[in-house]
Amino acid sequence: MKMESKIVLFDADSLVYQSIYKVISFGEIRDMLKSGKLRFEIEMEILQRGYDRFEKISFDILNEIEEHFHVEKTMYFFTKCKNNFRKEIDPQYKANRKKPNRWISELRNYLIEYWNNSFAHDEYEADDLIFYNAQLLNVNDYIICSIDKDLKQIEGLHFDYYQLKRYDENGEEFKVRKGFKNMTKTDCENLLCELFLVGDACDNIKGVKGIGEVKAKKIIYSKNSTYGKFRAICEAYKTESEFWKEKLRMNYKLLKFQ
Repeated sequence: MKMESKIVLFDADSLVYQSIYKVISFGEIRDMLKSGKLRFEIEMEILQRGYDRFEKISFDILNEIEEHFHVEKTMYFFTKCKNNFRKEIDPQYKANRKKPNRWISELRNYLIEYWNNSFAHDEYEADDLIFYNAQLLNVNDYIICSIDKDLKQIEGLHFDYYQLKRYDENGEEFKVRKGFKNMTKTDCENLLCELFLVGDACDNIKGVKGIGEVKAKKIIYSKNSTYGKFRAICEAYKTESEFWKEKLRMNYKLLKFQ
């Protein structure tokens, strides 16, 4: 039976973090220095290990996808935007995040230069680039590969490669990926509406105080139309301050892909 062909749009940012995490120990570095290795050689060893792990993780994911689809092409998107447009909208955007480990940036730059079909932009994040490229394709032609919930604003098939812990009948641990989920237009709209209410703590985007994920779902899923959902969001924002319109407009620009 002929498999359906898909273009895989990879959110590579999370892969970079996984690839460099504990890729080398301080003990190994100490031993390398004692053996006479130069600092430059050690740095290249770290980058090569990260590159090799990135290759293994991404190929493992692709192998799982290829059990169901023929992978026609892969595209890898990275966030490397010194002039992030969202910072102009809100200077506090992602201000709660710690400065990333040096090797995350080093490996990202290395992959952008040497990995095939890698993309980055000075103003837009990986999520925005994936959204833009998805719009150029037919919704049935791509799979979005990511663990990022925000990307599920994009209609179509998603593959969440996050690994969940499971236990067999003997109590032995094993891992299984979250896997495939098809997002309809309604699913995407509901998720964006939820984000307006809850905000995004990871990106330092404040939602409506006192509204968490459960309450947001209850509000949104009780409405049968886009207009009804929008009115409910407005009513929730009104409870905060007289400047609720400004906050809602700002959150719209921050949360919705451009």
